[in-house]
Amino acid sequence: APDENEGSYNLNWVVNVLKPGLVRDGYANVRLSGADSTEDWNIVPILKGNPDVKNSISVLTRHYKQDSPQFAKECGLPIFNSEDIAPFRNSFSFALDMAYKIIRSYVSGKMVQYVMHPVIEAIYDNVPYTCKSILLAATPWTGHYGVQPSLWVVAHFTQFIHPGWCFIDSACYASPHSSYVALQHPETKDVSIILLNRSKSVEQLEITFEAIGATCLHAWTTNDKEQFYQLADVPITHNTLSITIEPQSIYSLTTTTGQQKGRPTSRIPKEMQFNLPYLDDFNAYEIGKQPHFTIDQAGAFEIHQGGRRGGNCLKQVLTTSMRPKDWERRPTPLPYTILGSQEWTNYTTSFDFNMEEMPEKDYEGFVLLGARCNHASATCNIPECYNIRLFHDGRWHLSCGPIVLSSGRVMDFMLGSWHNLTLHCEQNHIRAFYDDILLGSVEHEEIPSGNIVIGSGYSLVRYDNLSVNAIEPLSECCNRYSILDDSITLSGNWRRPGNSSDNYYRTLISASEKGSQIVVSFNGTALSVIGVLDDESGRAEVYIDGKKLSTIDAFSSSKKFRKSLFSIYNLNPGHHQLKMVVLGEHHEDSMGTTISVNALEVIGELAVAKD
Repeated sequence: APDENEGSYNLNWVVNVLKPGLVRDGYANVRLSGADSTEDWNIVPILKGNPDVKNSISVLTRHYKQDSPQFAKECGLPIFNSEDIAPFRNSFSFALDMAYKIIRSYVSGKMVQYVMHPVIEAIYDNVPYTCKSILLAATPWTGHYGVQPSLWVVAHFTQFIHPGWCFIDSACYASPHSSYVALQHPETKDVSIILLNRSKSVEQLEITFEAIGATCLHAWTTNDKEQFYQLADVPITHNTLSITIEPQSIYSLTTTTGQQKGRPTSRIPKEMQFNLPYLDDFNAYEIGKQPHFTIDQAGAFEIHQGGRRGGNCLKQVLTTSMRPKDWERRPTPLPYTILGSQEWTNYTTSFDFNMEEMPEKDYEGFVLLGARCNHASATCNIPECYNIRLFHDGRWHLSCGPIVLSSGRVMDFMLGSWHNLTLHCEQNHIRAFYDDILLGSVEHEEIPSGNIVIGSGYSLVRYDNLSVNAIEPLSECCNRYSILDDSITLSGNWRRPGNSSDNYYRTLISASEKGSQIVVSFNGTALSVIGVLDDESGRAEVYIDGKKLSTIDAFSSSKKFRKSLFSIYNLNPGHHQLKMVVLGEHHEDSMGTTISVNALEVIGELAVAKD
């Protein structure tokens, strides 16, 4: 699309520069689309009175909208839903919601393309817009990938209809409870029908054909318990068939054959913890490549020559003059990349670095080393992690996210020379070192686990000899469980206030009523309750093995996600029970009594699921 994603566009440039330039340079077959808006169909009235615009673009596009104005349907250009929801991973209902949007996109909008955002998640769960996809590959050190049930919901469309098939408008319908579309091949006259039942009731359908040269239709179905399996053929008698559609399921009926539930050609590797130590001197990569397991969130971290001992190094190569333009919905952060396991807990991470001269006289450059990164928000803030930042003038900050916990100055620091930063996270003890000299030490327990962060300002910084080492004899990894896990018992008035990606697994439960409880048994030595701190949160009592240990206060003047509401360490190995009880009380500055929880982190395992 020749515009800013979900933002402004310049029609004069499209019509008088871009399109003629493509034709002139031999790219006349390149098709332009517009305008990828999430707000309105602002390009449609322009098409009405401007044939030059209509002749310059080939497709009308819209994001997260399944209907379109009448003129868009009549203007002669195809209409695409060029970005819409991919199903959240924590409930099958979201897969059926996606199917409804696919059907409704045609029924209400005459849209003939549906693009999911994203289709595949090959990223860590703590970066923005995650926990929604049909394929998951978030542990690259294992090679593991997961096929989500929603992939087979998509197969109910892609294995039964293909480009060139035509919708039968009289057999297309969409409602929040039941929907269907029918399509036919224009030459073979094959027919496929997709039926969706999102309700909790059985639907009895009778379908009558004007004429069909088949005695039956082959049937496939998907539900929460079993995906993409073939049913007995549905007979057609006197051009009519009857079928029972089960609740919360999708069916495909077809005259075609060849559908199948794919199987991997080789065994899918198991998902395993990222064991430590992890060391990288960056000498095993080609120049210009990205090192293993890193996911850049801003800036560009590439393999370059010029390491500390003459080999390769990792280098952040974008300067202020090259800073990308902000997207309307996410300001471009300062450069950082994330690496490693989100379940890393007690470890030391270190790298050598060389901060080159500042690109501008008044520019404030820095180098950043972070540990326990549990949340990278869709803002320009530093990611939520413990981090040590050393600035170009020798100042240093030891922080939790953007909040400075300790600070000082290295008096003899010089640009253009090699040094070392180290960050040590041991239970709630956080320490930072510069060239093996202790800079700062704090006790803080808001972030109990997460991967590492390498960062800088928009200035040139080289990194070498990256290491991550376990702290012996402590466990280096935890196990994280969604608060909706079957092993966790909830009582009282808990509600689910939305599915924001700011929360682990897009799950969150909240209660403000006195006496609401969370009870869980586990086998292990440490546990953290992960949730939200904000100005509407209240207090709760925490019991371990029946003994009251703490009254926690979840009040915070600013909203904080994925934070420890309560952590306990050094328990005797073995069986323990946690009970958290909402008090219905609050801090004097808080506006509510809510306790919000979305995960448990255990060094050990939860006990066997409840009956």
